[in-house]
Amino acid sequence: MSPVSKNMTLAALALALGARSTSAGSPLPKKYRQLTDEASLSFALPTRAAFRAQFTDNTDFKFDLDGSKATTGNGGGSAQTLSAAQLPSLTGEKVAMVKLVLEPCGINLPHVHPRATEILYVVDAAAEGVLTAFVEENGGRTIENTIVTGEAAFFPQGLTHVQVNMGCTPATMIAALGSDDFGVQTITTTALKGLAGAEGLGEGLAAALGISQDQLAVLIGGFPDGPAIGAAECRQRCGLP
Repeated sequence: MSPVSKNMTLAALALALGARSTSAGSPLPKKYRQLTDEASLSFALPTRAAFRAQFTDNTDFKFDLDGSKATTGNGGGSAQTLSAAQLPSLTGEKVAMVKLVLEPCGINLPHVHPRATEILYVVDAAAEGVLTAFVEENGGRTIENTIVTGEAAFFPQGLTHVQVNMGCTPATMIAALGSDDFGVQTITTTALKGLAGAEGLGEGLAAALGISQDQLAVLIGGFPDGPAIGAAECRQRCGLP
């Protein structure tokens, strides 16, 4: 490559990166405004140290996970997340965590993390443990395990996985994820519901599931938010309504 071509290529790359980044002085994206009073941040600085230097308060590097807002679904448990969305200084560090509490029989609905592998550690659970599973790509198998207090399981990036508290007391877990922006797509309430609501796709989706469009509407309307309360058999065993 000639020097002129090389310089043009480097210039094009710089412009592309600049277009994708938040330049100095531009408004901080809304999702990053939770823990900082800064009006703007630059994500296009040459070093990680320069990026961190924008956070002038030492407390910008810690987070009250237990005191943070929880996703509670329909009563099956709660999830509290620490990612770049909650702690802007974590941006680019490729790590995040979630505190997951499943109530007795509660289920963390089947879901995918498109940008991260997850390791789930059981802090405290009943002797029955937490049933976990992930599904391999088409043609592969389902990997199922029960993990108890002190044990962990992992779920590869991009594969559908699920967790169920098999015990009659709450199960507390900590998930470590290999991205500060790991993403979550729940199969029922996001993927299927989204496809069913897309113009022209409902009929095909119903046919793929072997049901009518009316049945599909009932099915989609009945999906609970997660974490969900879990199976009736388990709840009966635990003396729950």
